[in-house]
Amino acid sequence: MRTKGLLQKDVMLGNSLVDMYAKCGALEKAQEVFDELPVRNVVTWNALITGYTQQEVGDQALKCFRQMQDEGISPTAVTYVCILKVCGFLRSLKTGEGIDLEIRKRKLLQKDVMLGNTLVDMYAKCGALEKAQHVFEQLPYHTVVSWTALISGYVENGLSDEALKCF
Repeated sequence: MRTKGLLQKDVMLGNSLVDMYAKCGALEKAQEVFDELPVRNVVTWNALITGYTQQEVGDQALKCFRQMQDEGISPTAVTYVCILKVCGFLRSLKTGEGIDLEIRKRKLLQKDVMLGNTLVDMYAKCGALEKAQHVFEQLPYHTVVSWTALISGYVENGLSDEALKCF
């Protein structure tokens, strides 16, 4: 890569390249740039994890998430939102519950409505509607997204009466 010398000096340039390639769906190129970076921060990891999540390459997103933590980088709300989305489309309840525990330990649920909405959605997609309802009730306020996640979960799981009650 022609920018290799620049990547050694400028983490923001590296982050931008990873993000650009990931957003364009060029995940191999994003991974290649990522692998060349001498320094990675949470922004670098989030760019790559977001790319894998958006392209629904869930196993790779989860692998990156674990590697990120192994390298001592703390996830942000953005990281958790992506991984919860992955858990939802993979129907990986056990992994999602582990992420939920991390979020609660860090007391992030009350601070970030998008994170709470994504947690409701993940539980609903995994068929854990009682947990989805419980998280929904704990949110400091409800948005259209909160309600839609819960209602959709009831519909997707054949509970149309509950969906109508929520509506």
